Parts: sequence; C-alpha cells; structure tokens
Amino acid sequence: MTVKKILFIIIINFLCFSLQSQEVISAVKQSDTKLTCDIFLGFDNQKSIYSLKNNILSKNSDSTIYQYNNLSLGKITRVDFQNPLQIVVFYKNFNTVVLLDNQLNEIKKIDFNLKSTPVTLEAVALSSQNQIWIYDSISSKIGLYNVNTDTFKWISTMLENPILHYESDYTHFYWTDINLSLYRISIYGTIEKLVILPKFEAIQLTKSNNLIYQIEHQLYYYDLTSKSSSKIAIDEKIISKFFFRDGILSIFTQNEITNYKIILP
Repeated sequence: MTVKKILFIIIINFLCFSLQSQEVISAVKQSDTKLTCDIFLGFDNQKSIYSLKNNILSKNSDSTIYQYNNLSLGKITRVDFQNPLQIVVFYKNFNTVVLLDNQLNEIKKIDFNLKSTPVTLEAVALSSQNQIWIYDSISSKIGLYNVNTDTFKWISTMLENPILHYESDYTHFYWTDINLSLYRISIYGTIEKLVILPKFEAIQLTKSNNLIYQIEHQLYYYDLTSKSSSKIAIDEKIISKFFFRDGILSIFTQNEITNYKIILP
C-alpha cells in the first residue's frame, strides 16, 4: 500500500470519527406564530414579542399591541428588553438612548451629544441599579451610565480592537472583537478573556454563559468550557433571525415565528 493511500485512509477515518462524535441537539416543534415585520427581535420573560416594522418598535402582549416611534431620532439601532419595565432603545446615528416602560411609553430620553464629556456611543445595553452599559468609540472604553444621576463611571482601559458583537446581563457586559475573541467585564471592572469563537453570522449567549450561533442557515450550540460545537436539528432551511430564551428557540422566516423546545447540555 502506498503512502498516499495510507494518508487517504487516515484522513477518511478521522473525518468519520469527527462526524460521529459531534453531538446533535434535538429540537421539538411547539408552535407557529404569524408576524409581519421587518426585524424580529425576540420575546421577554412574559412571552411578549418585540419587532420592528418601518422603524416602529412593536410589543405584542397577548391581544394587545404597543408601539413606539420617534421619527426625529432616525433608525433604531438596538432594543434591550431584558427588563420589560425599563426597555432601552438605542439610536446610534443621533447618539441617543430612550428608556421605555412596559407599555412603550417614554420614560426618559438621554442625548449624549449634550454631555459635558464628549461621548460617541457604539454599544448600549441594560445593567443593574439604574445603570446602562456603554461603549465609547472615542476613548474605546466601556463604562456605566447612571440614568438617575446622569453620571458616567468608566470601568475599563482602552480596548485593543473594535467590538464586533455585544450582549449583557445585569452584572456583566460581553463582547466579541474583530478577531472573534470573546470577553466579559463585570460591573466592578474585572475583564476576562473567555475563548476564541468559531466564525458566525449571528450569535446569542445563553443563561449558562454558553452560546448559540448561526452560520450558513444552520444553528450550533457552542460550549465555552469544552470549546466544542453541537448542531441543532431544525427544519427551517432559511433563517432570517433566531432568538433563544427559557428553553424555547424561535426561528423567524417569511413573516412567521416557529418555536422549538430544546434542551441544552
């Protein structure tokens, strides 16, 4: 047997073993919901659905639909609805953040152009104790802004690379830089480099601090400890947006949300 044939057999065996050893996470279809929108955002802990259509934010709660629109602030960049009682709407082009209540009534508008300290917002997310996470592209620093006292607290040094993707919970801000390195910082300023991620088109952290990511209309669960990916078995061939919460994976495509029940490792 030639050396080439031996190498070929080794490679084939390795590929077969890799395919067999990769765990597949099953997904059980639960329901379908019609939703006409431009962007499906997700659902909160009360199962209310958030979406954008013609730059209008909508919240579908049971049989009631709430809406928020502010034409003067341009395009909505991001909506954080972790806390349905204090929804954070970010308008990047106008360097402004709007806080809404659970019926999408405006609580407060914060124009960072008017602050004495120049700040250009690149990232905004909800934190704890009446604070919001901010990332300033001028200083390349992460900070906390207190919405009651209108004061800043910078808690990071200058980041080496631009932020590609970010998320938060009440006590930590997570970000992935352009090198696909995943970091997190606590409200006390402690920074940890967690892992280098595989390439992704979309991504979302789970409560266990692991994550789900999308690549080429396929979803995978990624374990940060073992640094391994598991394919999630779903029927959809085209995924416009996915969202995961409390064991429910929602897939949005063609004006319809399909909900799957999945059990993550």
